[in-house]
Amino acid sequence: MNKYLLVLIFALISTKNFSQTDSVKAYVDSTLVILKNNSLYAKKVDWKSLDRKVKEKSKMAKSKAETFEALKIAFIALGDKHAAYYQYEDQYKLENPELQNRISDSLKAGWKRGLKINNKMIDDIAYISVPTLGVGKQADIDKYANWIYDAVNKLNDKNPKGWIIDLRMNGGGNIRPMLGGLAMFFKDGIYTYYIDKDGKSSDESGFSNGDFVMDGKIQAAIKNKIKPIDNAKVAILIGPGTASSGEGVAVVFSQQKNTKSFGTNSAGLANATNGFVFNHNQSYFLISVAKIADRNKKNYPEIVKPDIYVKENESFANLSSDPSVMKAIKWLNSGK
Repeated sequence: MNKYLLVLIFALISTKNFSQTDSVKAYVDSTLVILKNNSLYAKKVDWKSLDRKVKEKSKMAKSKAETFEALKIAFIALGDKHAAYYQYEDQYKLENPELQNRISDSLKAGWKRGLKINNKMIDDIAYISVPTLGVGKQADIDKYANWIYDAVNKLNDKNPKGWIIDLRMNGGGNIRPMLGGLAMFFKDGIYTYYIDKDGKSSDESGFSNGDFVMDGKIQAAIKNKIKPIDNAKVAILIGPGTASSGEGVAVVFSQQKNTKSFGTNSAGLANATNGFVFNHNQSYFLISVAKIADRNKKNYPEIVKPDIYVKENESFANLSSDPSVMKAIKWLNSGK
């Protein structure tokens, strides 16, 4: 073969390999930039050291898909138990064995029953469970907000002496339909902000004229509004199954003077997340980006602790004998 042709072929192969390697390197670099600039926990990481470790692990990668194990190093360093990482066919989520050990068989069975609202009267106390609502489209937000709102309305027609709002199976999702559907329990005003790693606040949230609002905009269109019941006595039930937006709902209710929470510590994911889609939709990060703060911009802990601890496990199949329900009813019937 002509030696000049051999040189040309080698040059073309080298150029192709260089281009591929350069693309992979740029992908790794951009991924680290996303995490460094946006993660709530970015400031606890030694980024120079982490950069070296990731680059060393990924140096043999011939494609973006082969960088998965290297980039996992960054996610592990952040320690974000709320995060999820998807890349091509691979996925990763930081293990949380302590939380998993707290999940009871009753809770697992409740989750298996799927998306539903359990609303009923227990004697003269109104009980309603608010489930996980992983929705994003506005039509779905409106739909589920009205679903909750209508369930509350039906119970309110029975003139309950008090309310139990059960968040123990609420693993999060979108807080908008949750608070949109529960807006009747709140007076007008600002209740929360999100505060990022640099102390910058965003998403001023609260209630106005019976609607849940963010930055002054109504988040869920309610069809059949009722009069406010913001003076109602409310018991909130929380536990290890209460996570993310479920914890956010509990935080908002904690600002009410006529509310007490019962159960055990929440999952410890009471913060705001954001999703980053890139690499032609082949890569996706869901990471914690902000803490939840009160109306005075004071951060809440990421674990929501109940006002009254109830150590016994849940009994969703028989609410009348459920320890947390029983304690809540006792308080609701008291004059305290």
